[in-house]
Amino acid sequence: MSQGTEHHVEEAEHAQHAARNPFDRRVALSMAIVAAALASVTLLSHRSHNEVTVKKTEESDAWNYYQAKKNRGYMYAADAELLEALDKEAGDSPRRGKTDELIKKWQDTEKRYDADAEKLQEDAKKLQHEGHVAHISSNFFDLGELGIEIALVLCSVALLAKRKEFWLIGISVGALGFVVAMGGFFVEQLKPLLQMIGWY
Repeated sequence: MSQGTEHHVEEAEHAQHAARNPFDRRVALSMAIVAAALASVTLLSHRSHNEVTVKKTEESDAWNYYQAKKNRGYMYAADAELLEALDKEAGDSPRRGKTDELIKKWQDTEKRYDADAEKLQEDAKKLQHEGHVAHISSNFFDLGELGIEIALVLCSVALLAKRKEFWLIGISVGALGFVVAMGGFFVEQLKPLLQMIGWY
């Protein structure tokens, strides 16, 4: 029975020694830093995906408004043409020429709707571009998040296996993941490079 007690005391001493192991403390500290970076990048990723959804909704609304203006302009143009045709058909009738003012008004209204539609088209294209940039940013944040998650796993393996190489690889992968995630803030500046590799 005393041998069993000695065994438990010896196990407790080993556990106490492991808790004081400097390698374990360094790995645990680096895991805490990696976890904080992961939380930050995950937040950025989620917000970026939300921004993509918002921009796509705004873009859709802008294109719908543009289409409504164009349709309204077409309607006024068609009505003006129809009124002109009816006026010509009137021949020597007393109503001939009485529609000139209304035709002019409808043609002016059509021009105004066309001008409004052009502005709306520019706005829609701008929103389309912003949504595209937000989508690319979210891809960077997602890839960075994946790298940091892998880093956390490798650091955990290093802690369990007591192998320094897993820890160093984990830290390297985490740093690379963080750099990739930060690329999400510089999509416009990275555009030429992204176009070369087909990401833009």
